[in-house]
Amino acid sequence: MQEKERFFAFLQQSSGLAESQAGQQIFRAAEIQSFMSTARDTDGTLHELAPLFATIDSFRAGVLALIGGSLVERGGNASILVETILELMQRQLLLAKEYAQKSDTLEAETLFQLLPEATRAHYGLPFTLLAAMTMLCRDREARKRWQLRQDMLALIDELEETYDTLSYIKTVLTLLDDQELLVLDPLNKRGFHVRMEGIQDRMYHCYALLQHAILEHTGPGYLDAEPTDPFVVRYARNQNLESGDYQKAQDSSDEQHFSFSYPSALRLDNEDYSLDPLVFFPGSASFFELPAIDGMRTLLIGKTFMRFLWTPANMYPIVHEALTSQVEIVRELATVEVEDKLQRILLPQRQE
Repeated sequence: MQEKERFFAFLQQSSGLAESQAGQQIFRAAEIQSFMSTARDTDGTLHELAPLFATIDSFRAGVLALIGGSLVERGGNASILVETILELMQRQLLLAKEYAQKSDTLEAETLFQLLPEATRAHYGLPFTLLAAMTMLCRDREARKRWQLRQDMLALIDELEETYDTLSYIKTVLTLLDDQELLVLDPLNKRGFHVRMEGIQDRMYHCYALLQHAILEHTGPGYLDAEPTDPFVVRYARNQNLESGDYQKAQDSSDEQHFSFSYPSALRLDNEDYSLDPLVFFPGSASFFELPAIDGMRTLLIGKTFMRFLWTPANMYPIVHEALTSQVEIVRELATVEVEDKLQRILLPQRQE
């Protein structure tokens, strides 16, 4: 029997309690070892694996998910299996929830007899979560689709303390992907339409790359800002990092090169725009706390009035080596557009 057929037949076997509890020991099986050593066409193999998920038990499905993730790590196309893996993750989370409700009151053997698939899902889920991270960090469109799945996010919140990797999945499913931002500079009457990809939903991460993008676009010294630190920018992008860079990041700090403020900070005195320094936008806040103008969330920038420091490794640690982040200036607004936006921000103040 060929390695592939032996491997497929192995997957079809039912997992017992002892095998499930042994966890990663299953990857020592000769059938898995032989299959992985002979798999050459990664994309073709991923296509062949996809139908198997519907025919095997929850523990072996987790094993198969991790094998699929390994093939993606070898260069396979994540989009081939990403939906299958994420649907498996959701099924296993539902079963794991059922398992958790009984696990404190029943012995392992009794629980396995009562809830065999829930037990298998509990032990297979950690493998599936690792595979899901591999897929999601490489497939932005899949992230965007599953970011809309409130049912999935609710399950993650409920079980996050039970399965360690769920906190990483949660971070990935709350990334700012293709979210747009309007950045207005009242002093110079300039505005920037910005798009984000793979940005963690804590504004410090946005600031790190936003201020760099603006300074690259405008030239050095804009709003009297100092140049950004190349290492900090590379870390925030997760770009070409090596092992020593992770330790270096622990001892590195970043700072705001501009002041970042809510639109409500805008003031008009004698036809000159200014920003109230007490109405700043905190870096630990969510992007979704920003108010919107014409459906686009809006942030004001100005000269710094206070030095704000943060540690990148604490504020937006690297989630996965394959996950890259960027902030892109799509276009600079015409002066007349900026003036119109600023006047609209001031309108509520005039009506008071």
